[in-house]
Amino acid sequence: MARCVEFNEVEKIEKAMNVFWEKGYNATSMQDLVDAMQINRSSLYNTIGDKHQLFMKCISNYFETAMCEVKQKVANEKSAKQALINIINDKASWIVDCEKGCLGIKTIFELAPEDLVVRNLMSKNNDIFIDFLAETVQKAMDNKEMDDTEDAALMAEYIMTSFTGWKQSYILHRNPIKIKKMSEFLIKNIFK
Repeated sequence: MARCVEFNEVEKIEKAMNVFWEKGYNATSMQDLVDAMQINRSSLYNTIGDKHQLFMKCISNYFETAMCEVKQKVANEKSAKQALINIINDKASWIVDCEKGCLGIKTIFELAPEDLVVRNLMSKNNDIFIDFLAETVQKAMDNKEMDDTEDAALMAEYIMTSFTGWKQSYILHRNPIKIKKMSEFLIKNIFK
């Protein structure tokens, strides 16, 4: 008789995500995953699927959680300008404080060049974030909180790519003051 599989899938995906985050996709073995998730291989394969399927769930969960947090923070602000400043400052702080780095950026560099499924998911997630950022920029423009002669979507893309550059700089130089100054420079330049 087959054993009944019972576990909290969200909790197990969170544990697997942390393994992928620490080690990267290619360096993570199935044994690493079953050990971290504290389930047996057959339960993993029967409920979630193989390593790639599990990774895709982890990436989706990571993105959905991050988007939920950003949307909530923006919703809590009366000013779109202040919401954007908070997003930029939060990202600068996170870059310095999060030793593991960004799972999204790691995934883009490790897998997206060769894995079309991953690249499509990461592209979709990136587009969703940039669209949300562009809406917030447009609100700031509509409210006369920033120059409305720029393209909101281009401004959102500029902000987003700045974050990636900051992470690269921090990995190479470990200089939190430099990251803080770059965030201040970005804020000064987009709100002049």
